[in-house]
Amino acid sequence: NGAGKTTTIRLIFGLTYPNSGYAQVLDHRIPQQRQEALRHIGGFVDDPVFYNNMTARRNLRMLGRMNGEVGEDRIGEVLNMVGLSERGGSKVGSYSHGMRQRLGIALALIHSPELVILDEPTSGLDPQGMKDVRELVRELGRQGTTVFLSSHLLHEVELVCNRAAIVRKGRMVVQGPVSQLHPTKNAVKVLTGDQGKALETLRGMSSPGAVREDEEYLVVDTSDGFVPEMVRRLVADGVDVLAVVPAIEQGLEDMFLELTAAGSEKEERPGPGAGSDGRRRRWRGR
Repeated sequence: NGAGKTTTIRLIFGLTYPNSGYAQVLDHRIPQQRQEALRHIGGFVDDPVFYNNMTARRNLRMLGRMNGEVGEDRIGEVLNMVGLSERGGSKVGSYSHGMRQRLGIALALIHSPELVILDEPTSGLDPQGMKDVRELVRELGRQGTTVFLSSHLLHEVELVCNRAAIVRKGRMVVQGPVSQLHPTKNAVKVLTGDQGKALETLRGMSSPGAVREDEEYLVVDTSDGFVPEMVRRLVADGVDVLAVVPAIEQGLEDMFLELTAAGSEKEERPGPGAGSDGRRRRWRGR
């Protein structure tokens, strides 16, 4: 929260102007060439907004015509794509939050844009709705449409995206193929007959923060030769080792936690000119 995801999207749409620099989309600079860029973009920022007293079809017809002519066949197509075919004749005021999200995606697709920008598209959706959106995004990608989305649900990002970027306090800290975004540290999951005693033993032989609890397992960051020594030490302390499993499923969420934890440590570290209590001293000349 507050990292700058929605602000980035607002800059791309030209809804927020940068103090300096620009966003470049499909060879068009924003805000300088905003109108040219928007002809190739569809999407929404925050929650999509519609006229509650109008039907979904009429909303799509009226709002879609702001950017060109819209045929009834196309309206039917996008409603079908987002699973709202049977509710197209209902007033939007009767829609749930999740249905409004679906209608927002339908409006984003109405002119078959080259780039679709979705801000938290699965917000408010039930599990089936989230699955439908994932499949829709994948299908758009197969058709050659680029989908740029923001999300807190990193597991969802891993399932649907081929590239990802992690933003922290307004700055991008890492980007790349999702398949390559994994923690820099190796880790194993440990299950023993006495997890409390095992935790005490492992913390005694590991660096601070290298051991953490994850449901019934202890997750331990490791280095070469550490696992055999760890098992020997646990057995010597009278702890039965039931399982040691490589944490191969670690992915984007683990990398995010690693990066944000590292950033927090840097912020908390006293800088030059700080006193023994970590506070920066102010000096006044006379």
